[in-house]
Amino acid sequence: MRITTARFCRKCGAAIPPDSPQQSCGACLLETGLGSDEAVAGVDDPGRPIPMLMDFGDYELLEQIGRGGQGVVFRARQKSLNRIVALKVIGLGNWATEAHLKRFRLEAEAAAKLEHPGIVPIHEVGERDGSCYFSMKFVEGGQLDEVVRREAMPIRQAVELIAKVARTVHFAHKHGILHRDIKPGNILLDAKGEPHLTDFGLARLVESESTVTRTMEVLGTPSYMAPEQAVGNNAGVSSVTDVYGLGAVLYQLLTGQPPFAGGTTYETIKLLLETEPRQPRLLNPKIDRDLGTICLKCLEKDPTRRYSSALALAEDLERWLKHEPIHARRTGIFARGKKWVRRNPTSALLAASLVALAAAAGWIIWKSESIAHP
Repeated sequence: MRITTARFCRKCGAAIPPDSPQQSCGACLLETGLGSDEAVAGVDDPGRPIPMLMDFGDYELLEQIGRGGQGVVFRARQKSLNRIVALKVIGLGNWATEAHLKRFRLEAEAAAKLEHPGIVPIHEVGERDGSCYFSMKFVEGGQLDEVVRREAMPIRQAVELIAKVARTVHFAHKHGILHRDIKPGNILLDAKGEPHLTDFGLARLVESESTVTRTMEVLGTPSYMAPEQAVGNNAGVSSVTDVYGLGAVLYQLLTGQPPFAGGTTYETIKLLLETEPRQPRLLNPKIDRDLGTICLKCLEKDPTRRYSSALALAEDLERWLKHEPIHARRTGIFARGKKWVRRNPTSALLAASLVALAAAAGWIIWKSESIAHP
């Protein structure tokens, strides 16, 4: 007779299968995945898949392939259909009221109805052990940020990619769904290098209610979020908010860095609100003036000065690719001056006062000389 030794979770004491390669139960492993960065401090490369083998309802979690403020993404096998999927589990915690869960389900189901070759399809939306989850098609090839980290993307290829993603975003906008968290990590490339946008419509779903405090990472990713998001103006979020995100990703692909990046979330948001992005040509001389103009038009702080739609952005990028005149126009000296005044009202007032004093002094000197030499 074979004797098996009972095994228990080293964290909570729950029984775990004797053949499990893990030393913790499924709930504690998931909590670790959804927890702080210290939980994965022992991993040399946080971006590297973390092998595991555990059950989560109908899903067998095979490895952790991503994590962030909204949750953890696993490569998993859906047991009932015997297929490999990507499973994202969102830890909503104690602030997940029934109304919140209902809103999550309704809006996630709406996002799941989007059928477009450039959108990663959602298979199932559900809730388990206080966490909401959704499964989606598993896309081989990896996230855009991982791909460009290994090798810079040629300028023309980057423009073609963002033009395709912009058309995908426009498709979703026509169906009433905003993304609100467009960033390289949410763009997946398949084996042919074609882009697929993931988490569509779901960034909005995990936003806090007015009485709940959450980190800005949940509301968006600071280096790619639009100013109206950074100040918490949810009423001001619209389709052109996603245009900003597209421009921020394009900026990074062209220059190798996001338009704004501070040492902390606070510093990044401060830069976003108070400064202008550097001209892309200063960071990469291979970028021509027209392409830089397109990129910076997306990143205008005033939403009305951005492209009116993701489609308009896609069409201007396609004009650039075909060497046709673009519709975007460079910001003139007067407009740049107005921006500087809005960002630096105290300095502007001081400068205006100095100019006025200089003018007054000049007039007094001229008047004195006129009297002395009639």
